[in-house]
Parts: sequence; structure tokens; C-alpha cells
Amino acid sequence: MYRRLLCILVLTFTVAVFGFSQASALRDYVGSVSIGFHPDVESYMKKTRENMQKRGYTNSVKAIDNYLKGLRGSGFVFVDDQGKNYLLTNHHVIEQSNTLSVVFEKQDGTKTRYDELKVVMADEDKDIALLAFSGKPFTQGLAFNTTLVDDGDTVFAAGFPGLGGTIALWQFTQGTVSNAVARLPKNDEGETIGPYIQHTAQIDPGNSGGPLLAAAADVPTGYAVAGINTMSALFHQAANYAIPIADVQAFLNIALGKEPVNDRELLEKRVNAFVKGINVPRSVYGHIAEYLTSACTAANAEYAISELLDRGSKSQVENIDGIFGNSPVDGMSAAVGWLIENSMRPKSGYIKISLESINANNNDGYTVVFQVNGASVSSEWAKEWGIWRLDRFGDAVAGDKTLLAKKEDQKKQGENLRTEPNLYISAGFTYLLDPGMPAFNLSLKGWGGVTGWALRLISTGGDFTAFDFAGGIYIPIRAGGIAFVPYGELGLSFAFGDKVFSLMGPDMGIVFEGGLKFTTAAVPGLYFQAGYHYNLSIWDAIFGSAVNDSYNPYSPDYDSYAEYIKARNYWGHYNSFLMFAVGYAF
Repeated sequence: MYRRLLCILVLTFTVAVFGFSQASALRDYVGSVSIGFHPDVESYMKKTRENMQKRGYTNSVKAIDNYLKGLRGSGFVFVDDQGKNYLLTNHHVIEQSNTLSVVFEKQDGTKTRYDELKVVMADEDKDIALLAFSGKPFTQGLAFNTTLVDDGDTVFAAGFPGLGGTIALWQFTQGTVSNAVARLPKNDEGETIGPYIQHTAQIDPGNSGGPLLAAAADVPTGYAVAGINTMSALFHQAANYAIPIADVQAFLNIALGKEPVNDRELLEKRVNAFVKGINVPRSVYGHIAEYLTSACTAANAEYAISELLDRGSKSQVENIDGIFGNSPVDGMSAAVGWLIENSMRPKSGYIKISLESINANNNDGYTVVFQVNGASVSSEWAKEWGIWRLDRFGDAVAGDKTLLAKKEDQKKQGENLRTEPNLYISAGFTYLLDPGMPAFNLSLKGWGGVTGWALRLISTGGDFTAFDFAGGIYIPIRAGGIAFVPYGELGLSFAFGDKVFSLMGPDMGIVFEGGLKFTTAAVPGLYFQAGYHYNLSIWDAIFGSAVNDSYNPYSPDYDSYAEYIKARNYWGHYNSFLMFAVGYAF
């Protein structure tokens, strides 16, 4: 009995050690995939990082730093029958990449890195990507499982999930197939995607692209690939999904040229799906973003984000900002999608878009012309990782890097023009038309948008002084480096002086002023203005008919009644002025 127990223990120990050594051998073929971004993308993210750092947003700075490290997922070695070396992973692991690397790590911590992997082909729908090594460092890769897994089978997941988004750590877990042919809902119309292998082997962010394995005694590592891990279900415990090996093999047949590909048909299918997703009664920038090449996003994102912040609605800005927080490049793509949508969106109603023509161009791509709200818009489509994507759309997204510089120049000009100042001070010359006498004026104003306020002093130095308070309308008209501001002001005036006639003491009037201000960006803040000022006495309007001109309460001040009447007509109740001033806007 003891001998039998000892044999069992020895056998168990042997199997455990053998299994452990085989699992460790997987490290030679399963690696951590990292990506490098387009130089324009990196430049923009670093610029954003600097702005965040200046404002004290340390969490955002850390998030961008981690994102720039490019830790994305896992992948495993595949060697074809010609001995060519490849790496299989998920499409979503490599999207947005400009360069690709993979690192293999042994148990002792020794790491081997391979750079400049090239994308042979990717399938966005199946979420599979095939990368090629520059040489042949491997004589063999992981074997494929020859039989389909079934419900209840034991499976294993291998990969490099990230720790805090900064370190990729090896992880090998065991679980059970809970649904060998899981079909997941695609939309509310009853369509599904899959089938997937649903299993309980633990996977975490960073496991994407790693292999789902089944035990296989007849292969060197002791495990064969049953699928590629691709996602986990939210709010559903231990529900992880892998792409079945049959789908992987079908993808490889196309990627390695074993099955013919009709590019025109594939492009037309993509374009029709693009059009279908735009002809809907809602925002479509997220849909458009899914079709952009990484080069298109890189070349247009900075200008697109600038336009979004200046012209987008609050909800659009908040939504895209949320996307950017989770994935900066996805946020940049969404902003470029918004720019394209904004170029198509009519002032009222929905976007109406249809395919007009598809023609091959000289860049191994296609020129696709759309009818957008009755107008033809040309676009360029390029093949990226075996997938047709939008590389240019009309004039809105054409990779014109001068647009941002022009916008910055216009913004700087606008700032220099100061057409909506918080405070404006002016002083100048006033000519009183009726008496034919000069005066000076001093004004303090402020306006923003098209409305504002004004305080004004007009004085001859003794005979006549008026103090005005008015509300105004100011309409800035910019034309390059100059601006005109037509304005109109309406308010109350209080007049004092030796020659101000009023039965009620100081004369109170309704005042109107209209005119034109002119400024140039060459001298920021300096304004010249000319206007017409009219003052109607309230007391005269109310009591003037009851006043008998033959009554002369001021006769001691005048030699004759005629002189009194003349003075009253000049000074008493109706004042028309020409106003000229030089001002400065703060």
C-alpha cells in the first residue's frame, strides 16, 4: 500500500515538474507587443503633456507618459512551411502604430527584443493581425490545435498583462471552456458576431493577442494554440473570449496569399459600410474615426482638436475629451472624424451621402467620389495592413499642416485687433453743429459679443458740459489685419452749464450716438473713431409747449430778447455733435 502511494506521489511530482517546464517553454514563443506612434502623434501628445504639466494635471501627465510607452498586448510566434517567421496578435493591439516591437522574457529575467516588425495583414472584423519578423530567429513556433475544443475542456491563457499600465508581466492561467461557440450580439437588429470560445482562464488588459492553449502531448511545448484571446465581458464574471483557431487559419490562408483577394470588391464593401454609417440621424464622428488611416489621424489631429475646442458643442468636446482620456490616439481620431462630419453637416437636417464613383489612382490606392448634400466631394483611400481606410477627405482633411499655422496667425491677429475689449478709453474732438463751437470728449466703454456700455463726458470748458450713460451695440467686422466696428449707443444725458436752459435745473436728455471705429493689428489696441451724437431734452419734450417764448427769465444775461432766443435755440434742448476720437482697447 505504501509502495503504491509512493508511486502515485512520484508520478504526480513528475507530471507537475514536466508540465511546469513545458509552460516555461512557452515564454520562448509568447511575447509582449509594444508600438511606436507616428512622429506627429508623439509630437502632439508631448505638447499636450507640457500644457497639462503647467496646469498641474499630474494624473493626465502620467497617463500620457504611460501611453507613450506603447505597451499594448501580447502575441505569439508562427512559422510557416517555408520557415518564414511571423507573430500573430489582435488587430486592436497594433492599430494606431507606426512601428512595432516584441519582447520575449525568460524565467531568469533575460529579455530578447525584436524591432521593426512589419504588418503583413490585419482583419478588423475578426480582430486578427499578422506581423513579419525581419529575419528568421525562430526555427519553429507554437503548434495549432488539431481538434476543436468543446464545452468543459481545460484551457490555458498565456500573455503579458500590464501592471499599472507601465510594466508587462508574464501570466499563465488555467480555466474551462464555458461555451465553445459563443455568438455575441452585434447590434439591436439581431445580428451577431463570432463564434468565439468563451472560457474562464483569467485574462487581463495586455493579454489581448496572446494564445488560448490546450494541452497537447505530441508538441514540444506541451500546448497547442486553440485560439487567440481578444476580449472579456464587462459585468460578467470569468467570461473571456478567444478567436477559434479555424478562423485564424482561414485568415492566414488569405494573408499568405493562398487565396485570391479582389481589392476593388473589398474597397467597395468598406465604402458602402462607411456611407451606411453616415446616413443616420445622429452624430457620426465616432463611426468615421474607425475608417481613418493612422497617417490621416497624425497629419490632421492637431488642427482638428483646435477646431473642436473653438467650434464644437459642449457635449461633443466632453465626449471626445473622455475618449482622449482613455486613449489619446482614439481621441485624436475622433476629433478628425468630427472635422470631417462638420464639413458635411448642413445647417439644418441630416447628412445625405452616397457613392458617386471609385477609380484607381497612381498611389496604389483609389479615389472615391461621394455626393454629399448634392455636391461632389473627392476622397483618397489607402490600404493599411490589408484594410482599406480613408486617407483624405475633400479639403477638410487633406493633411495641410499650414492650416494650424494660418489659424494661429488669424488668432493672433484677432487678439491684436481687440474687437471685444473689456475696457476701452478714448479722447478726442467734438464739434457742436448748432452753435458751431468746439468741445472735447472723453469716453470709457466696454463690450463683448455685440453688446456693451458707455460712459461719456462732453465739455466746452464752461458754457456746456454733458455726462452720458448708454448701452450699445457693437458689430466687429474683421478683414485680415484690420477691423471695423460699426456701433450705436442709446442712453441718458445730463447737461450743465451757463448756457443750458431747463425749467427743472440740469437738463436731462435722451442721447443717441452712432459711428464707426477702426483699428489695425499692427498697433494692438489703437482705435480711431468718428460718429454723430444727438441729444433730445426730456424736459423740453414734456414742458416745452407750456413755455411762452416771450417770457424771459434769463433776460439779465442778454442784451436783447433776440439774443436770448438765439442762445436758447443753440444751447437749450436740441444738440447735434460730430465726434472724433482716438482710443485704446485693453
